[in-house]
Amino acid sequence: MEKNKKIKIFFLLTYVILACILVYYWQPIYIISIIIVLFPPSILNFYWLKNSRFRVLIFSLITVLLFAPPVELMARLKDVWDVSSVFPRIFGLIPLENMLFAFLNFFWGLSFYEYFINNDRPGKINKKFKYLIILFFIFLIIVFSLYFYNKNIIGANYFTIAIVVLIIPMTWFIIKKPSLIKKTIIPTLFFAIIFFIYELISLKIGSWFWPGEYLFPIKIWGEVFPLDDIIIWYFLSTPALILGYEFFADDFS
Repeated sequence: MEKNKKIKIFFLLTYVILACILVYYWQPIYIISIIIVLFPPSILNFYWLKNSRFRVLIFSLITVLLFAPPVELMARLKDVWDVSSVFPRIFGLIPLENMLFAFLNFFWGLSFYEYFINNDRPGKINKKFKYLIILFFIFLIIVFSLYFYNKNIIGANYFTIAIVVLIIPMTWFIIKKPSLIKKTIIPTLFFAIIFFIYELISLKIGSWFWPGEYLFPIKIWGEVFPLDDIIIWYFLSTPALILGYEFFADDFS
């Protein structure tokens, strides 16, 4: 990787650390902490792109509109995680703040991948993207239909959600193109650090909390912080995002 890009990665990480320190002492509401910590580096990283902005933006928007809400609903029905929200929740369960959080995770994750790993290659969005929209829409309809039929059916813990939305798709992508996994290593490690720092601060100030049952619960500052979260979301969500993007939106090469 070029020296200039290494400096930029260091700058992004330094910004997040300093922003988290500010949030720690100021203790703003959750939506403000998201805007302070995640919004500026996401926009800056997106600004650095020249050729892949459209792919990144469209993929992120479609994913947060069609994929994030059913996953959030499944998790909230089992109290897998929760946040301190100030806006009305969808069905009284899905915090709107988490939709912004999810969007910035997709948006920044893909901006980072394109700029630092994929060389911001030119090209239109892949024609296979329409199939992802169909799959997302089917998933959304199934989850919300089951919710109205019997909401107890669809509540799922960390590992159930991970198997359905992360592990099974990732396994298929890796079988199809195993060489791609190496392109996910740096983004996964980078965002694992970002997630860990931000979630620790969010736990400390009461923005994030974990009220459910977990396989590997530990306590930090007297509060539950499940290792399930680290194992699944830190180390599986980023590669799943990148592999899905490569297959459906980019060229899967």
